[in-house]
Amino acid sequence: MWRRADFARPVERHLEPNVVLRAPETIRQGRVAVATEALGLLAAFPDQVWHPEDALVWTSRATRLVAERRVVTARHAGGGLFGDATGRAVSFRVLSETAMREGRLVEIWRVSDRAAIVSQLGLSPERWAEAVLAGRNSGEDPFVPSPDVPAVYTGRGETDGWGATWADLVERAMEGAFGLIDAQYARGAELCHPGSSPVYGAAAARTFWLGLRAAFPSARFEVQHAFGLEAPLMPPRAALRWSLTGSHDGWGAFGAPTGADVHVMGLSQAEFGPEGVRREWTLFDPGAVWMQILLGGKG
Repeated sequence: MWRRADFARPVERHLEPNVVLRAPETIRQGRVAVATEALGLLAAFPDQVWHPEDALVWTSRATRLVAERRVVTARHAGGGLFGDATGRAVSFRVLSETAMREGRLVEIWRVSDRAAIVSQLGLSPERWAEAVLAGRNSGEDPFVPSPDVPAVYTGRGETDGWGATWADLVERAMEGAFGLIDAQYARGAELCHPGSSPVYGAAAARTFWLGLRAAFPSARFEVQHAFGLEAPLMPPRAALRWSLTGSHDGWGAFGAPTGADVHVMGLSQAEFGPEGVRREWTLFDPGAVWMQILLGGKG
């Protein structure tokens, strides 16, 4: 539906009337608003090819949760949010989590690796955020908890199993116990983070999570949903939806502290092996974070 810009019958068939989309760059509610949100990206990258990597399914009463991961390849053939067309080939990853009831989507959480897009177009997330804000309108503000809309699905996932285990690890690390990462990530763990090629090992995982926490040392980190899955011929897997909300009051991944209020929306997936986490995919949107810093900084 989104890839082909086919918003007629598929919208009624697959989306609830009050479906909600939350992404770092926006919040949308309603069938038409959610369906057409993808048009800007389609205009910039009209020849998108989606390469599904994985999907984790978890059922809670009447709600079916699906955590998906895909890679998108395309050519920057149209103007818009990412500037004038450059003709450059890009590839980027998308993580999403969807809640379905009676076969229809009621809620969507999605994080696209826009840091990878702007990097391949020759920009940094900070410079891109500055350019977007220079021509912004009220419809281009990043998603923050206020204003939000009431959640349709309020579950928090499983209380034991792989999802709960990984959630506990990440939460404790973000409370300061970063040594847990050294102990519970495999020595050769492959890590895919915003805007970068894969990096490897527990030290790289520690650097990533510590750098994020260091920028927002007083912010509240919360795992909002977690679940895991075991399936034949696959390693144990887990998916997390998390947030970091508070003041930009530390030196870290976002430069000098500004005092700006910031909300970071993140999605993560992982695979596990005998040494612990063997592969991790974590996305948030540095560009959306920079927008909030630039809009709200106190200098």
